[in-house]
Amino acid sequence: MTSTQRISALLSLAIIWSVLTIANGFSIPHTAITTAKAPNNNTPLLLRCNHHQHNKQSTAITSRSTSSCSITLRLSSSDNTDDDDESTKTNKKKGDSIRSTTGIRPSLHPTEINCIAEALMLRSTQNPSIDIDVSTTSEPLQVAITAGGIAMNAIDKRNNDKDDTSEKFTMEESQVVSGRVVGVVMRMRELEELLVRRVGGVGWVKKYGEEESFGVLKAECGSSNDESDEEELENKLREVIKINPLFRMNRAECLLCLFLDTVERPKLELLGEGVAGGSEVDFIDADRLEVLRTANDGQD
Repeated sequence: MTSTQRISALLSLAIIWSVLTIANGFSIPHTAITTAKAPNNNTPLLLRCNHHQHNKQSTAITSRSTSSCSITLRLSSSDNTDDDDESTKTNKKKGDSIRSTTGIRPSLHPTEINCIAEALMLRSTQNPSIDIDVSTTSEPLQVAITAGGIAMNAIDKRNNDKDDTSEKFTMEESQVVSGRVVGVVMRMRELEELLVRRVGGVGWVKKYGEEESFGVLKAECGSSNDESDEEELENKLREVIKINPLFRMNRAECLLCLFLDTVERPKLELLGEGVAGGSEVDFIDADRLEVLRTANDGQD
């Protein structure tokens, strides 16, 4: 089994597990990962998706719920030895040598933001053959698969990058990236509503016309109960997302920030768990971050 096939299998499990959890009324799951190694090499032996236990001798994804979802994938160590040996050799030749000596891994957030921006772009095209918006489809699993595919492509691109300064994602990092992308896309409308409320509730944003620095249209912050106005606004938003890459990227950054702040980090803290790279928001300037963290109404 190749490295790409292993990642694909892992992401598929993460996606299925996420959707099963959503279908049962629970929150988007978050990853808490440990890795079991084969006795004589670095081959991961087991991936277990189980809501009831945290097995320290297996790669585990855990969440507090009563769901009985349990999916197991075994990877034969003999099938992966050659791939891992080759990967080890490649990793010795690639990557930032200075960063490598510090033990600090590259941030996962740029890849996650690019994936979310791509999902926004796909939604704005309204291609009927692409399920990317939970609010317009009865098949949430297909939306999760589409989001997972976006993440998978980004991971493969990163891992196959011939740039000597790029480091490959580890299996744990790949799981975190895919989990966040699927989580944000499945909650896209909910996170956008929260984004608009928080941006619209801060006076200086409106005063200086800074809505677009958050990836929000000024009209979104207005109040209108007219369905025709809402449809017109939605069409305008789709158009701006398509033609304005900076606006699209700003919106993606803010959605990821809100996901980390309101969904992922609180639940990981509750579980006493952590993920590769951590859940800190270090990709948004202080002024915008203060706005995004301002609870300005009772719905927050």
